[in-house]
Amino acid sequence: MDRSPLPLALPESFTVADARAAGVPPGRLQASDLVSPFHGTRALRPLESLPDRLRLLLRALPEHAFAAGPSAALLWDVPLPFPVAERALDPLCVGVPAAENRIRRPGVRGRALQLDPEDVVELDGVRVTTAERTWVDISEELSLPWLVAATDHLLRAGVDRQDLDRAHRRAGKRKAGRDRRERALGLGDARAESPMESVLRVVFHEARLPRPELNVEIRDGGRFVARVDMLFRRARLIVEYQGDYHRDPEQWQRDERRRAELESLGYRVTYVTIADLHDPAQLIERIRRLLAAA
Repeated sequence: MDRSPLPLALPESFTVADARAAGVPPGRLQASDLVSPFHGTRALRPLESLPDRLRLLLRALPEHAFAAGPSAALLWDVPLPFPVAERALDPLCVGVPAAENRIRRPGVRGRALQLDPEDVVELDGVRVTTAERTWVDISEELSLPWLVAATDHLLRAGVDRQDLDRAHRRAGKRKAGRDRRERALGLGDARAESPMESVLRVVFHEARLPRPELNVEIRDGGRFVARVDMLFRRARLIVEYQGDYHRDPEQWQRDERRRAELESLGYRVTYVTIADLHDPAQLIERIRRLLAAA
């Protein structure tokens, strides 16, 4: 099989059309040293990163195509729950303006979206919906807690709440997720520093618990003791979300030393894990008991 050198002008990943324009014969494009990430494309090796995959895919698609939905959200580093993030990577979500034909090909989830030209920008060489428009589109697929996590992330990244609200209103009443977007705008808080902290805050809000303060510094006089995820100040109750990295033995020792310091100052500390969020009713009852005990 033909494995002759490829033209130096071709990048490591390219479209079949570009290869033919560079004079590459059809037989060379069938050689086993090339992979085909998408129909009409070739690469010297499998593409690992999402931006690389989208850049190549969009080169093989009409110029009006762009990354959209959850695939666009990952480009903007918006946190997504695992099932949605998995769908965002395969198939890739690609949008076109509503007047154009939706993209239909293997490895692509095509969407035709009613939007304005300014709703699409370039990010890392990828045509993609703006962060605000992406937030509108993913509201169709996310639960309220995860949409609040996405809102918190964008506010923390510098997106203006008013810009999110304008994108929401421009999407119109028929756009799915409208009620969730309005609630997420009201609950969004740029002080939240992790997706699970955001999710936990919404769980508490939906259960009508008092609203905790976020990421509060605890001091003993002038001495810094800890910065805690959530503080119910009147009850002197601290709630900390414990992710998997807390399983590390050294991290666990630091956590326990920190807990002991906080308890010595008269605070109570309770940890929350992903297992608690699988059974939020039991978690809420625990927090209610702790608040009542104050």
